[in-house]
Amino acid sequence: MEPTVRLMLGGDVMLGRLVKEQIELRGASYPLGAIAALMRKADLTIVNLECAITASNRLWPGRPKAFYFGAPPQAVRSLAEAGVDGVSLANNHVLDFGVAGLHDTLRHLKEHGIGYAGAGRDIEEARAPVFFERNGIKFGMVAYCDHQEDFAAAEHTPGIAYLDVEKEAAAIEEFQRGLERIKAAPVDWPILSLHWGPNMVNRPSASFKRLAHAAIDMGYAILFGHGAHVFHGVEIYRGRPIVYAAGDLVDDYYVDPEFKNDHQLLFELNLDRAELRRIDLHPVFIDDCRTVAATGERFDYIARQIGMLCAEMGTTVQSEGGRLWIEASPAGC
Repeated sequence: MEPTVRLMLGGDVMLGRLVKEQIELRGASYPLGAIAALMRKADLTIVNLECAITASNRLWPGRPKAFYFGAPPQAVRSLAEAGVDGVSLANNHVLDFGVAGLHDTLRHLKEHGIGYAGAGRDIEEARAPVFFERNGIKFGMVAYCDHQEDFAAAEHTPGIAYLDVEKEAAAIEEFQRGLERIKAAPVDWPILSLHWGPNMVNRPSASFKRLAHAAIDMGYAILFGHGAHVFHGVEIYRGRPIVYAAGDLVDDYYVDPEFKNDHQLLFELNLDRAELRRIDLHPVFIDDCRTVAATGERFDYIARQIGMLCAEMGTTVQSEGGRLWIEASPAGC
């Protein structure tokens, strides 16, 4: 029987500010504990870690920012106890507490066996893929971020894998180099993680669609996007899933009454060695710095929203018995 893997993708995980206070008051399991059983059922779970994990209080010395996100050291257990296996660090908050905060984050992740991509002690590490193997199926992921250029890693400077996606040709060239780094170790599922675009938009831009299609055309098998703080529709392009924006998984952010950014999703990709079979969609709700399963009207709103956004991309969301899912198109379609 062909081996399969359930790959869970979650959006931004922000464990600082008010979430930090709740962790210190109620324990590390508070932010994600209510959905930990769901997340742990997956064979492989990857999220975007939208904060530093550090005891440091020294802020990034560069241009002042409106928000600085720092989680306490015990917050790494919030990830580990929820079954998180890997994180993207290519974002505009992982250096909020400076180089020391980044080094602390890398150390805490390593100590708990959580893989990472998208940031490091120099540009080589920041651009390096992270690899996973489950049920004999191999995954490799590179991660980039298109904002906070002063966070960019350099030859001898810690930071993130920064990429200006407005320069499309140059961005596509870097996508290709990232894919070559992944394929240096044979993998079945190359993943491109992108923290990109503006906040609070419901749909990807035309240029983002071009970039996503170019990434799949060159050989990436999954595009894992995040950064908008709300989910976008999923596109199945040539049999490959494009998650333009996975939304947020946990945070303390202001809830916009139009975008309802407390209504979110987890994306569970069911795949074998060569093909995507199905995407199960799990509605969740962020309530007082804690994420719970969405029920009732919350579930119904998320179902309507993801159904509408996917339909715009030619993707059908099916619903039955409190389940939401997408049947994959055959490869090559």
